[in-house]
Amino acid sequence: MAFLQKVGSQDLEHLLKLYSCDQPKYCTELQCLDNFFGLYATRSHLKHVEAYTLPHQELGLFVIVDRYQMFVGCLDAENSDEILEQALHQLDWWGGMQCSTIRSRYAAVVGRVVQAKRLPLKLEMENNLYFLPRKAALELNVDVPSGFYLKALSQQDAEVVDSAWEWSHSGTLFFIERQIATSTCVGLYREDNQELVAWCIRAQDGFLAALQVKDSHQRRGFGAVVVKEYSRRVALLGYDVTAEVCPSNKASSGLFQKLGFKVIDQCSWLLTVPAQGDFTWPDGE
Repeated sequence: MAFLQKVGSQDLEHLLKLYSCDQPKYCTELQCLDNFFGLYATRSHLKHVEAYTLPHQELGLFVIVDRYQMFVGCLDAENSDEILEQALHQLDWWGGMQCSTIRSRYAAVVGRVVQAKRLPLKLEMENNLYFLPRKAALELNVDVPSGFYLKALSQQDAEVVDSAWEWSHSGTLFFIERQIATSTCVGLYREDNQELVAWCIRAQDGFLAALQVKDSHQRRGFGAVVVKEYSRRVALLGYDVTAEVCPSNKASSGLFQKLGFKVIDQCSWLLTVPAQGDFTWPDGE
């Protein structure tokens, strides 16, 4: 059995090349690695972030633990499920860990490990994975409404984004602040008073996330404006665009379909039950 080992940014860069060979099959793995490679490049020290792979980067397997969130990836092979399961068993698991954006091909393995660790689930959810090719994203026409302007979000916007997000909890503000500082994000603002009225960010897994339009400005097409601009910016970086949407969210599903996104897979989210009370990490890097 090969043993997991901690790795740094150079190893992540090599893994990026492995996953760039087959798109869109490995689009989520590629963008997740790109996000964390970017974090390592912009931050001298990342506290509570640990990246693991196998010696010689066998099967391109990686596991990234970001505070309480876990992301996994593995190239398809005859024995990939067995190797991934063995690797995941080597990690410390605890109540409150969130297995994020688990592609359908990894879901059974992750589920077996969680069960073997005897960690009950607080939340289990399956979302649709929406995909827009880079070429199509570059062809989107971004028509900014009169009286408004687009720009990247600022740190001052983080609390607005977090407070309006459906999945906000005690740990999400940290991630939103960090992603705004280090990755792609878009806000639509009023020209007269600079009020932020619509926005989205790029999450750690590379997905478009936290898409929101203020109640006072809904039904005016502002969600489509920020999605188009975000998609264009991600495409200019050389990537396809991905988003996760709960099947019951008919409004968001309709928006992404209208803009040309296609469902190519499902992604699971698993949250284990904290040992005592709500699970939180301390703030700060």
